[in-house]
Amino acid sequence: MNDSGGLFFVLMAGLAGVMTIVYFPLRFFLTATARSRRLKLLQRIRKLRDELGQPLES
Repeated sequence: MNDSGGLFFVLMAGLAGVMTIVYFPLRFFLTATARSRRLKLLQRIRKLRDELGQPLES
């Protein structure tokens, strides 16, 4: 009975380790790409706003 408790602990610790190795880099990558997309969108909005503020050239 004592052996199964130790095995359970090792299994849970291993799963936690795998989750840490997979989750944190994935979360960091997704956050970085979302910020990058948001920044590009804001830059496009500013550019369009500047273009709309200028008079039309004919």
